[in-house]
Amino acid sequence: MEKEGSVEESHLSVEVLARWLSGRLEHEELLHQVVPHFLARCPACRERYEELRRLQEEVGHWDEAVAAFEWREAPQLLALLRDRPYEEQLRLADEYEDLHEWGLVQLLLQKSREAVFDDPAEAVNLAQLAILISAHLGEAYDPHWVLDLRARAFAYLGNALRVLGELRSAEDAFLEAERLLTKSMTGNTRVEAEVWDLKSSLRGNQRRLPEAIELADRALALYKENKDQHGVARSLLAMAKALQESGELKRAIDLLLHLPEEIDPARELDFFRYARYNLLGCLSLAGRHAEAEQLLPEVRRLFRDSAQPLDLVRLRWTEGSIDLGLGRTARAEAAFREVQKEFLDRMMGYDAALAALDLAALYAQEGRTEDLRRLAGEIMPVFASREVHREAMVALILFQQACAEERLTVKLARHLADFLRRERRPRG
Repeated sequence: MEKEGSVEESHLSVEVLARWLSGRLEHEELLHQVVPHFLARCPACRERYEELRRLQEEVGHWDEAVAAFEWREAPQLLALLRDRPYEEQLRLADEYEDLHEWGLVQLLLQKSREAVFDDPAEAVNLAQLAILISAHLGEAYDPHWVLDLRARAFAYLGNALRVLGELRSAEDAFLEAERLLTKSMTGNTRVEAEVWDLKSSLRGNQRRLPEAIELADRALALYKENKDQHGVARSLLAMAKALQESGELKRAIDLLLHLPEEIDPARELDFFRYARYNLLGCLSLAGRHAEAEQLLPEVRRLFRDSAQPLDLVRLRWTEGSIDLGLGRTARAEAAFREVQKEFLDRMMGYDAALAALDLAALYAQEGRTEDLRRLAGEIMPVFASREVHREAMVALILFQQACAEERLTVKLARHLADFLRRERRPRG
């Protein structure tokens, strides 16, 4: 009898069943009584319920209908924009109401983040489309959730601009993201964590180390609060990157050497890969070329099948630095020339100029004054078109004058390159 009673208690009561069938059952009662009952007894429904929860995570929205329908429609909507001139994409995003869906905005942001290190200019375009469409999301969506979504879109835009080297515009984008967060009443700490996480990378590029570490700490605490191990790993890696961008190479190397203790390679392979990749770069920048060369085969193996094209460009750059540090000048020159061209093709003028300065150090080391003059003439027009501050332009002018007067030394070329890496910040 006790067994039968237990079974009976697990079923819906007559009263609950009656109110459900008559349409009088409250939504909360439906969620807490009817849904669990069916999920407990039907493996197929339970599997589809888990799929729906996964879709809600991907689309970043609590509404099950948005997750189930809009997320699946988003690729078709994105196809309407693809392969059109960007100006026409903007016009359609502004005028075509069928595109004004949460799911499409979320997909654009996902694509922007995926593209940011491979094609940052495209990542900027995708984020701007997301911002434009999110401004048209209507009454079907909670306005505070829309504010969160728009904050994320501006943060993604700022991150892509940061990678492009447009740090002043990136700063403006993050200011707007923060403004939107202050207006939102959702209390969604996951969104806050992502914004602080991305902004910490900008502060690292700007060499504002205390702020970069503070933001990464704030993001880390929120990721831990949400039990988001992926975010925890990302914040730790951001701390290391901020230290590297700020010239604190020893501290960055120490953190990266111990980072595998915090990151399980089996669960967070991407972050483990980039931790080793960043360690390689820090060792090279610190002049520890023999250690970097020992690590190089492991990084090549980790990036063999999954690296983004821009990752491979930066890896090639590091290979050139290692070759130069170990006296293999012909191989280093080929690498630096290849990398400079790749950055120019991607409209990444700041990085192209930095690669050119590495090439200048090589030329100065070999006394190749004519090659130095030619290189100086190439750098200035590219650099002048970027958002760089006055001190950076002065440094480049000094470089150009030193080349013209045949007095550029290896020490000066490396000093200028180190200065520009440390001082990578916007005008003003």
